[in-house]
Amino acid sequence: MKFLFSFAFVLIPLVSVTTAQISTDGLTEKLARQFAASNFPGFCVSVVDRNRPTYQQGFGYADVQNKTPYTVNTIQPVGSVSKTLIGIALMKAVELGLFSLDSDINEILNFKVSNPYFPNQPLTVRQLATHTAGIIDREKVYERTYVFGQSNANVSLNAFLQSYLVKNGKFYSRRNFDRRQPGTAFNYSNIGATLAAYLIEVKAGMTFAKFTEKYVLQPLEMRESSWFDNPENVRRHALLYKPQSMPYPVYSSITYPDGSLRSSCADLSKYLIEIIKGYRGDSDRILKASSFREMFRPQFSPENKIAEVSDKEPNQGIFFVFRRDGAIGHTGSDYGVSAFLFFDPQTNIGKIFLTNIDVQENPQLATQFAQIWKTLDNLKSKGEVK
Repeated sequence: MKFLFSFAFVLIPLVSVTTAQISTDGLTEKLARQFAASNFPGFCVSVVDRNRPTYQQGFGYADVQNKTPYTVNTIQPVGSVSKTLIGIALMKAVELGLFSLDSDINEILNFKVSNPYFPNQPLTVRQLATHTAGIIDREKVYERTYVFGQSNANVSLNAFLQSYLVKNGKFYSRRNFDRRQPGTAFNYSNIGATLAAYLIEVKAGMTFAKFTEKYVLQPLEMRESSWFDNPENVRRHALLYKPQSMPYPVYSSITYPDGSLRSSCADLSKYLIEIIKGYRGDSDRILKASSFREMFRPQFSPENKIAEVSDKEPNQGIFFVFRRDGAIGHTGSDYGVSAFLFFDPQTNIGKIFLTNIDVQENPQLATQFAQIWKTLDNLKSKGEVK
């Protein structure tokens, strides 16, 4: 799970070009009709500009059996959208002088990681942040990072990462590494992302969860967001559904930085607005302008050709995806979870979609999502933007 979406609908623009002032007349009614014709338990959408949310609305149910409405304040995991916070945290760590993006990770870690096919080749922070370090998620092992029946797993990033990446570790194998030279090929890696988060723990002397709470969640007043279940917010948590409309049992993940942020449309809107401002150089609440520039600088170039890069997502920032249509952001997928967070750097318009079911598991849901997402753009193109 927690992989990038790979459906046919990814060809649709994730954020279309338009102006910032949006008329929402009839929008809720149209989206409600689409929800009624869909198989979603519930979902929310949000549209923001660089200053504020311009539209937010929830549809359906956070709990189908009890008819609990899914609202913009409903909380659920956001899957790999979480990785964008690793990107922010890495740039903050660079600002604090903890390391640089081009640091050899073995100069930071308290254990040694090397590709067995290239034992003398350094692995860098930048490679982890662009999925080019050559670390491969072995599915059978990665599935074991999920803990069902517990909302908050007993987390030790150090123990799991050593077991997977260090020779003689319980889950170590040469198959955990690409045979190609580090820095030359793209391998989307949840475990590599978790290793990037762990670097921050080592140098900052606090957990990744506390680091991001201090430098991201608190400054942006994201009170509905956390990496682990918060008893104060538990009543607003959505149940997460299987395609057969049965809820999953509660679960958590040992590799929580790669996809376990719990948040809401309302909180993610605050986050996306700040991202857009940072991209424009209009805010330094969480990062300096220079850090935002580096985070959003395309990391691949004709001089730095990378194998296996998708045509649909031809470039990477620091844990931010650059799509072919120009949108910047990330998708998320997990058990009972789908999330989209993107903005258009030309128009400064961002969009969010959260739902408590995994769209990736059902082609019909994928089609229904595409229609819902495109509705916002169709409205704009029909003169409903003032």
